[in-house]
Amino acid sequence: MLAAGERITPQRDLIASVLETAVRPLSASALCAVVQQIDPSVGRATIFRTVAALERAGIVEQLAVPGERSAYLLCATVGHHHHLVCQHCGAVSDLPEEAVMPFFASIQQSHEFHVDHANFTVYGTCAGCARHR
Repeated sequence: MLAAGERITPQRDLIASVLETAVRPLSASALCAVVQQIDPSVGRATIFRTVAALERAGIVEQLAVPGERSAYLLCATVGHHHHLVCQHCGAVSDLPEEAVMPFFASIQQSHEFHVDHANFTVYGTCAGCARHR
């Protein structure tokens, strides 16, 4: 789960579990609130160090969310991918790299520009919210 030499502690396991069960990305303050509600002995510094370690391991990603400084989510997709964010309920879906490859090919063809790396966060309305609108 973490880099070599980093232990999986009960606190780290709790933080990963909170992120795993979250229905939407959690801001740093929301993550701290949930974790400390479950275990008040877990300090903010421990939470931030754990999130940083999980980011380095590629398990957690930081996501720009409108109205928040940043938010964190545990990604189901391993490897490089992108995100679809519902602006109504906050749900996040992983978008595989293969889904955007035709877009990169069209950029290369129409602009004579080779894309080396990109990060997409696409904002819109998920199917569940669309049905209820």
